[in-house]
Amino acid sequence: MKVVAALAGSLGLLSLILASWVLAQLSKRLGEVTKMPRYYRGFYISIACLTVAVMAHFLRMSVFLADEMGPPLLHEDAFYLVVYYIPLAVGMTLDLLIAWRYWSWLLRE
Repeated sequence: MKVVAALAGSLGLLSLILASWVLAQLSKRLGEVTKMPRYYRGFYISIACLTVAVMAHFLRMSVFLADEMGPPLLHEDAFYLVVYYIPLAVGMTLDLLIAWRYWSWLLRE
C-alpha cells in the first residue's frame, strides 16, 4: 500500500510540473501579443523548484520503503523541510503570482 501511495504522490507532483510548463507556454504567447514583460520566465524557475521537490520525494519514498536503512540525514524532518517542502512552496507561490499577473484580466471581464 505504501508503494501505491508513494507513486500516486509522485504523479501528482509531476502533473504540477506539466501544468506549470503549459502555463509558461500560454503566458509566453499572451505576453508576446500584449507586449507584457517576460514574467513567464518565472514559470521556469518554478519548474526547477518543483523538480527539486520531485527528486526529494523520490528520495524520501526510497528511504521509507527501505525501512531505516541509509544515512541518518535522510531520516531527519528538517532535511525534507529544506529539500521538499520549501521548494514546493516557492514553486507553487511563483506559479500563483505569475499566473495572476498574466491571467487576472479573465476575472475582471
